[in-house]
Amino acid sequence: MRSASCHLQQLMASSSSSSSSSSSITPKLEYEVFLSFRGVDTRKNITSHLYEAFRQKNIKTFIDDNLIRGEEISPSLLKAIEQSKISVIIFSKGYASSRWCLKELEEIVKCKNKYGQIVMPVFYDVDPSDVRNQTRDFGNSLAKLENRFMGDSEMLLGWRNALRDAANLSGFHSKNYRDEASLVNNIVDEILKRLTNDFSTIHTKNLVGLDSSIEEIENLLCTKGVRNIGIWGIGGIGKTALATAVFNKIFRQFEVSYFAQNITEESQKSGGLNDMRQKLLRALLGDVNPNVEFIFSRKRLSPKKVLIVFDDVTADLKQMDFLMEVSDYLDSESRIIITTRDKRVLTYCGVHHIHEMKELSFDKAFQLFTLYAFRENSPTEDYFGLSSRAVACVKCLPLALKVLGSFLFKRTKREWESVLKNFGTHLPVDVHEVLKISYDGLSNEEKIVFLDIACFFKGYKRVFIEANLNDHNIDAHICINVLIERCLLTISFDTITMHDLLEEMGKEIVRQESIDNPDERSRLCDHDDILSVLKNNTGTRAIRSICLDMSKVEELHLNPKAFNNMQNLRFLKFYGSEHGMKVSDSDSSTLCHNLRCLKRKNSNDGKKLHGFKKLKFDFYEIRHFCFHGYPAKSLPSHFNPKNLVALYMPNSKVKKLWTGNQIA
Repeated sequence: MRSASCHLQQLMASSSSSSSSSSSITPKLEYEVFLSFRGVDTRKNITSHLYEAFRQKNIKTFIDDNLIRGEEISPSLLKAIEQSKISVIIFSKGYASSRWCLKELEEIVKCKNKYGQIVMPVFYDVDPSDVRNQTRDFGNSLAKLENRFMGDSEMLLGWRNALRDAANLSGFHSKNYRDEASLVNNIVDEILKRLTNDFSTIHTKNLVGLDSSIEEIENLLCTKGVRNIGIWGIGGIGKTALATAVFNKIFRQFEVSYFAQNITEESQKSGGLNDMRQKLLRALLGDVNPNVEFIFSRKRLSPKKVLIVFDDVTADLKQMDFLMEVSDYLDSESRIIITTRDKRVLTYCGVHHIHEMKELSFDKAFQLFTLYAFRENSPTEDYFGLSSRAVACVKCLPLALKVLGSFLFKRTKREWESVLKNFGTHLPVDVHEVLKISYDGLSNEEKIVFLDIACFFKGYKRVFIEANLNDHNIDAHICINVLIERCLLTISFDTITMHDLLEEMGKEIVRQESIDNPDERSRLCDHDDILSVLKNNTGTRAIRSICLDMSKVEELHLNPKAFNNMQNLRFLKFYGSEHGMKVSDSDSSTLCHNLRCLKRKNSNDGKKLHGFKKLKFDFYEIRHFCFHGYPAKSLPSHFNPKNLVALYMPNSKVKKLWTGNQIA
């Protein structure tokens, strides 16, 4: 325990970030660059060239060139300065002759000192020392302005201090460049470098565990011949977060960029894909009001280097054709990223690489959880164990880690204990709804197969599951393929399994069929619900499967008619200490009668259930029958094995399966 505690402390030490250098809360940033300049001096040269270069590099810039200037600076302009990441001040010879410019400058210096705003001075045909010391032509301009406000010594001192502080910063001097184009390029390069560094140090704080994936996709997008990349994975695993991170990091390398969020959700709105097409056209072509019937023009799009993200695409044919329509009209230098839960989408769209999202390692999951549960602080020692339990509960799924961590933030230990206890039986609503999106898009047959596996067949061999589930209504093979493509199932060494949270989701879907009456549910796997149905003889035709852990049963006496109303019962399992053992060998082409008598220590679990031999139910629809430690020497006389696929009775006393003539 001591070593585990030390390990957790090390994790927390590595995950806690340094505190902010400023005591003030940084305002929400709306702009990446604020341009401060005197229009008369620079509007038609350096300022216009710099603004156009920013626009081409997708640097969101505030410029007040169109505003009517008066004596007083507007509150909206002050707010724009405060909400900018970087301020670029173009000092010209007449800059200090403008009261408006000097008030801008004061606010910029204030934001630098208060929020850590980056300030880049550009000395355009003026020497930095003249700005710093207010001398020569620059000083003369300031002196003329000061003559108008001689009575306000405090304001004048503020202007001079702001000029001195800004001029002392490292910047760009036009005399050091052979031409204006070189000056502009250097300014843009430096700003891009600052913005990129800002992304890596700030934005990645909430992208725990995605560093290698971001780098991998970024490298692939730089590879010749790789135009389209798919990001595939279960709901809540971080597909959109990864796509967003890559987009934010590389979009400046493209002439045009567009992030189409929630394709599935947007396509279901009234305007649907037509509205999405218009938004995309406006972004790619710059058309203010493109005609609804306008078709993508290769001539207009081909010369442009474009980056597009299509987020949350389903296997809807209209959605996929829309993606293909866009892709066909982009040039070879353009790139498309598609996120989806359904692998078929990526196959249909012909992506060049599929990036499969994986669960986080425990260390990364712990780091992400604590980021949301404790914010910038490390948990005290008595919360380490609880944090480890919380991470284990959600099986390292990023969405669940964030939801649970946020919910537990600033709650007491008693509340933590209560939440973690309930988590095993009820998923948080946010997690459940996100995971359920993939389930809602399934056909009825696919839903049946998913719920059967979640409630009964998780961990079995695929061929065995198919043999059990195939009937005249369902071909389980294609259903399982679809579920795998949609990340609802995984397969390893031919064994079918699923994320624990998906299993819980499946069981919750069944519970919601009838919250208060378990006898009206299709599948029963909670021992309390099963005992209630069997003891009270309340079974109905709705019940499709029963899976009872006999280790949780003290004693159960069955009424001979306990199963009489369960005419659709197909899968029945009473298991005990050998629950972890799965049936793995079966013949999917024929009905499989599987009887295994294991040479193990006898289990007493079967002795807890009495009266099974006297049942008056023929079990005609039963396809899978499992009973650990079956106590009688034969099955009930009414047992009809016509549809039986698997019979599994370890540690039983069976000498003869049944009496009388049976149809095999």
